[in-house]
Amino acid sequence: MSYVRSLRSQAAVACCGACHMRQLAVSLVSSPRASPIPRQAVGRPSARSTFKAFKPHTLRRQKPCNATDDNETAGTSGISHETNSNKKDSNSDDGVSHKPSKPAWEWKNSEDSLRAYTALLGFLALGQIPALRTVKYADLPYFIGLASMTIYIGAHRGLCTKVRQQITIKEGALAPFAASVALFAGYLVVKFFPDLNLQAFLNLYFWLIGSIAIFGALQSPLRQSAGPLGEVSLQFTVPEGLLLDDEGGSITDAALAPSDIVTALVAIAAATLDFSANHTNFTLNNMIACLVATDILQLLGLKSFRTGAVMLAGLLLYDVFWVFGSKSVIGDNVMLTVATSDIVSGPTRLLFPRIAGGTGEASNFPFSLLGLGDIAVPGLLACLALRYDASRSTNMRARADAAAQALKGAFSNMDAGATGRQMAEAGAEAAGSAVDQVADAELEQRERSQGASTSGEAHTPFEVSDAVLQQRTYFVPTMVTHFMPLQN
Repeated sequence: MSYVRSLRSQAAVACCGACHMRQLAVSLVSSPRASPIPRQAVGRPSARSTFKAFKPHTLRRQKPCNATDDNETAGTSGISHETNSNKKDSNSDDGVSHKPSKPAWEWKNSEDSLRAYTALLGFLALGQIPALRTVKYADLPYFIGLASMTIYIGAHRGLCTKVRQQITIKEGALAPFAASVALFAGYLVVKFFPDLNLQAFLNLYFWLIGSIAIFGALQSPLRQSAGPLGEVSLQFTVPEGLLLDDEGGSITDAALAPSDIVTALVAIAAATLDFSANHTNFTLNNMIACLVATDILQLLGLKSFRTGAVMLAGLLLYDVFWVFGSKSVIGDNVMLTVATSDIVSGPTRLLFPRIAGGTGEASNFPFSLLGLGDIAVPGLLACLALRYDASRSTNMRARADAAAQALKGAFSNMDAGATGRQMAEAGAEAAGSAVDQVADAELEQRERSQGASTSGEAHTPFEVSDAVLQQRTYFVPTMVTHFMPLQN
């Protein structure tokens, strides 16, 4: 028994020593975030070589660290173990056998998503305070709050979207012309066919997309807050071709959580109330409009920053002409005429009650308004910035988890008579290899985001981790610059 206790004590010293050196190695291998140059190319020591420098006799004995705790090491990384450390399961030289990783991180299942949806609902509720409706310029912070949360939710929901319609630079250049044709066509309908009634068809369309948008937004938050009722337990079969997966394949076996039924009822009820009010309840209208915009931002994306620059520059000229220049050319403010028309009424704009006695154009329209295009189009650039941040994020948790899992496997395969130095060297070798794999995967993501990858996987989706929530280097400035002009 004394021999076993001695061996355990040596293992504890070696384990904690390796974990101590792992922190130093992580700081070394994390520096490629600032430069896409490979670590070995510039003579920077790898995690493996750093671990080998560990001398176990310099450390005091202490309690074993979390490297052997199943609850701490099993699949908690954002970048899945399939990408980082499990690729070598079958042929690794350290003999480590890893457990299958948990599903990859998704923003919709995180606490951050609950906070974002709560903030969105909070801004919607503020619009219901009667005192605010009599305050001059109260619509400005209201619109900014709703727009910012809409872009925030849409951008983060799109992080894990596998199928996204990419806007090329050619399509971005043509977008202002296509929008101009559609806008002027709508103006002609309003001007020359004032009695045309398309609202019956449009109401049905808005009811359908509103129900889908509300269900998609509330499904995950309600699952998280429903406890056992949020667990998937209802299995059923659907006709072939009715549901498709991300690759376009048919889904015949589906599953739901009991809370999904409540979500569907809430979605249908909210869309029906908006339908019955003919979209005049501005809070319901705004909620559906915001959720529809989040779906647009999730499923549509810019292919590059160059595309975003071309498209936004063109749409800026589009806005300037149709809002300010169309009256001198055509004799009427085309944009305002279409936006305030009753022919097309639905969740295509955000509304806020206007103070009575206002002056200026459309002073008889009862609401101040902000079009969804003014939210979704600039929001595409913010979404691209967040995806770029995600491709360059450094996931320290994934490195620590990979190293801890590797240490656990290395120590479990040690001979009973192994010395403390042998255990430390084996653990350092395994942990260093695992950390290097994570760092190499992150480096590959950075190179792919810059078009410098030589692996031939430039368009392959990469795993996203929650590390991006602390490393939104480009997303935050993009959001600030988007809303800063509105505050002046």
